[in-house]
Amino acid sequence: MIKVKDKSACCGCAACVQICSKQCISLDEDKEGFLYPTVNRNLCIECGKCEAVCIELHSFEVHEPLKFFAAQHFDESVRAASSSGGIFTLLAETVINDGGVVFGARFDSDWSVVHDFTETHEGLQAFRGSKYLQSRIGNTYRQAGKFLKAGRKVLFSGTPCQIAGLKRYLHKNYENLLAVDFVCHGVPSPLVWKKYLEETIACQCEKKSVLLHSNPLISERDSMAGIRKRKIDAISFRNKNLGWKKYSFALDYIPGERIYASFSS
Repeated sequence: MIKVKDKSACCGCAACVQICSKQCISLDEDKEGFLYPTVNRNLCIECGKCEAVCIELHSFEVHEPLKFFAAQHFDESVRAASSSGGIFTLLAETVINDGGVVFGARFDSDWSVVHDFTETHEGLQAFRGSKYLQSRIGNTYRQAGKFLKAGRKVLFSGTPCQIAGLKRYLHKNYENLLAVDFVCHGVPSPLVWKKYLEETIACQCEKKSVLLHSNPLISERDSMAGIRKRKIDAISFRNKNLGWKKYSFALDYIPGERIYASFSS
């Protein structure tokens, strides 16, 4: 069974969780908010499948890049809504036009990041833009495998570790799979992200606040109206409103208020 003795030897790709037929492995947060597998020993039958898909226990063959390309989406609005050139959207649109399915990372209702899939052009909007924290992969490897076996084209985007986990889980190559990863420098902690959001909004409101897990509402005292609610409407890690050469973090409230935290690209 999977035993995480050294956390640096686990990337939290969740391949072990999804391959387990007894569902005895779960991803649990440590004190820093990162996700690591935990085994329920009472349910485990020691089949060894979790170890077979672990990317840390099995090395990959190194391949040299075949070709390099520089490109951008032809639609300026798509580029503005993306982190850089909008290539993910261009690839995803092509797959959907062929009747395929696209997997990517989106914000959940509590502004954590989860993996999901869409079969429509409209659904791609949630996947655009970088989200700088560890995502919950859920059971998307399993879902992707079902689509692939049904003969549908699948685009799966994620970190290099997540793509490696997907390929170990699938255990074979599929011609109808387009796996898209990116240069990754490591993922920040979801716990730090939650604390950052709460402290940022509390500072903006100049009052103590609580970020509710089920719905990200912030309570703010108003001398005229008592307690009113503030809700996050949108978050952009690489917003272009201050320019393309100096990206900014943008947080939109309802109704219609935005704050920026700028940083050099």
